[in-house]
Amino acid sequence: MIRTRALLAATFILFLVACSSGNAQAEPIQSRYNYDTDWENIKEAILKKDIKGLAAYAESDAIDAELIIDSFHADAEYIEQLRKATFKDLAVDDQGDRVLLVLSVNVSGSDEDGNEYESGLYLYFYQGEPSLQLVNFLAAG
Repeated sequence: MIRTRALLAATFILFLVACSSGNAQAEPIQSRYNYDTDWENIKEAILKKDIKGLAAYAESDAIDAELIIDSFHADAEYIEQLRKATFKDLAVDDQGDRVLLVLSVNVSGSDEDGNEYESGLYLYFYQGEPSLQLVNFLAAG
């Protein structure tokens, strides 16, 4: 019990030092959990349109797994970018009270009238215990 608390305290101190270093190329927080495997499971759920599989990683019932899946399948470029994304590709977003990992996929082009457009999908994850937790989804554009 004492060793566990000491380990947690040391991990927390390392986390604080890493966050305060101002390193713009911060790495996702490492832990004993298999977040990289969780990420692959999440990708697979989206690719296979597995609503229950994706919903299993949602932090709350407010996360609409079906909407997320439909949004990714709305454009083949979103799916291609998702397929290529690895856990290490997730960006680190320090929200102050907690660090989130973010997948962003973007599509741009022009319509038949020559009007240019850009759109993007963003998934936000918290590195929880014992797995990644999908905490937010944003579609823009």
